[in-house]
Amino acid sequence: MTFDRYHGPDETAAALQDLARANPGFAKVHILAKSPGGRDLTLLEVGPETGKTAKTLPAVFIAANTEGTVPLASEAALFLAQLVCGKADLRSDRTWYILACGNPDAAALYFGKPLRRDARNARPANDDRDDALDEDGPDDLDGDGLITQMRVKDPEGTYVAVPGEPRLMKKAEWSKGEKGLWKLHIEGLDNDGDGQFNEDGPGGVNLGTAFPHLYKFHAADSGPWSGSEAETFALLKFFDAHREIGLAFTFGESNWCLAPPRAGRKGEADLNQIKVPENIAGFINADPARTYTIGEIIELVKPLVPPGMEVTESLVAGFLGLGAVVNPLDDDLKFYKELSEKHKEFLKAAKLDAKRLEPAADKDGSFELWAYYQIGLPSFALDFWTLPEVKEEKPADEITPEKLEKMTNDEFIALGEEKIDAFLKAAGAPDQFKAKQVIEGLKGGMMDTKKMAEMLKQMPKKPSEEGADPKDKALLAWSDKELGGQGVVAWKPFKHPTLGEVEIGGAVPYADTAPPAKMIDGLLKGQVPWVFEIAKLMPRIRIAAAEVKRLGAGVYEVKVWIENSGGLPYPTAMGRRNQRVLPVVVSLAGPGVDILEGKKRSLVPAVPAHGAQAVKWIVRAAKPVKLEVKAETKIAWGDSRAIDLGGVK
Repeated sequence: MTFDRYHGPDETAAALQDLARANPGFAKVHILAKSPGGRDLTLLEVGPETGKTAKTLPAVFIAANTEGTVPLASEAALFLAQLVCGKADLRSDRTWYILACGNPDAAALYFGKPLRRDARNARPANDDRDDALDEDGPDDLDGDGLITQMRVKDPEGTYVAVPGEPRLMKKAEWSKGEKGLWKLHIEGLDNDGDGQFNEDGPGGVNLGTAFPHLYKFHAADSGPWSGSEAETFALLKFFDAHREIGLAFTFGESNWCLAPPRAGRKGEADLNQIKVPENIAGFINADPARTYTIGEIIELVKPLVPPGMEVTESLVAGFLGLGAVVNPLDDDLKFYKELSEKHKEFLKAAKLDAKRLEPAADKDGSFELWAYYQIGLPSFALDFWTLPEVKEEKPADEITPEKLEKMTNDEFIALGEEKIDAFLKAAGAPDQFKAKQVIEGLKGGMMDTKKMAEMLKQMPKKPSEEGADPKDKALLAWSDKELGGQGVVAWKPFKHPTLGEVEIGGAVPYADTAPPAKMIDGLLKGQVPWVFEIAKLMPRIRIAAAEVKRLGAGVYEVKVWIENSGGLPYPTAMGRRNQRVLPVVVSLAGPGVDILEGKKRSLVPAVPAHGAQAVKWIVRAAKPVKLEVKAETKIAWGDSRAIDLGGVK
């Protein structure tokens, strides 16, 4: 297969089938589900255990194009599949599960006419709650093969053209004395005569945001519940059945390799001010009239649980009904930040480090959020391309978040309130974020320049002086320079049967997510191999050392060190919190051996990256014997070692 064009979902599925047929010794295909549009959800399995039901080796899972709107993501997954099948060392000690197109119905739209972008599958849905399904979708009124936008002059309009660039629209800024002139609609008719346009088009559920974590129940593109669709439910079942999956990647629009998972989501509960319900307060000896921290409640609960049971934040949050965890944990952010810096160097070496727009933020209900927050895995996302930044000349002394990151607290404070206020305004900080407040926070140790720079980088880019959205400007520049003006359609008049005089134009679907086909191969060659760099860091459990101490009368102390020689923790901090990742099981056995102290099967819940945990037993053996110690885990290989007691050779 060559990567000089985009492949539709049927071609993608066929390519995976071809790889399996060509490599029957280590590759096979699973048909997980059939979409409402009749397309197979096709998964390729590659590795040395394809013929086994019970897996002993860890696995990497790739979920690509789950929203169906990023054709490049599916190409990246196919490229990865070819690499894994072609290089034995990449598949010799682990399994790869590759879902190259997670939303085949939506992905098919890129190859249809007219060209329209929609992340929903083909499930019929009654979006406008009338008596008909999918009866009022977009229409290609001007016959150009594209579904763009209509603008119509209206006294209640909220949009104006961007000064100096009539192809772009922006919201009128009342503070600048601007009055809205236009209303914007998706190109189409009022097919059902209800006074609305395109409010009930084909399609039902966005599979890319249909996973359980932070699922939006009442969004326009949501189903009745997470997992309501055959495609998503099949993935949930697959993960439940395949506990060997130890690393997850999402290929789409977000990127957790370039920047760590975003923090700052507002949670459903303040874990420092928890009120215990009256029906629980008496049970744990708490006062329902006061507030507690999560740590204080853990201490109240500990005496009430069976010996050996660990009381965790997730356990307490669960029985108190405190809601979902919404931000990455600090211990995990450490490795995400470290790998982010390494990824930037990786891109620089591949000559793919040119300035480009920030990748899209991860979305509530996404696969990458679910894999991290609820499955507890190291979860990474890659986007492979965004529009190049529009270069704007800036004064040499202008402060940017990048410059701020390199400044000390004192250097920043020394700029003075006036300059700091100007910087905060230019960086798009909230209006209430003032210089005086920032300076006090820096002096009091509540923040530092690095944390502040990181926060400002995650904020939406501020509109240009004329008010144009940075992404709109970037698309227009890209269209004019690289697409011959075909990425943005100039507004043209059209006589609409209902609205009267309108103009049709705007951004062309996919122009901002699908680079020209001539770029595909280079983008994939330079970025897909990063997946293998992360895979090398997977936690790897081994028995690093063993020690036997003779205590006399046939009694021995046996001690082993369980080491994680990988570059990622076992498990993540989130995995420790949600307890979905099983502990390392360390067992000791030998003929005629009595365990006096310790357990036949000991549980090691966590081992840090490049760290070790000791496990100890006191045993009695009437005669020389050989012991076997095993360290078993589904997601990190495991190990075993023979230990001699009493001189047995």
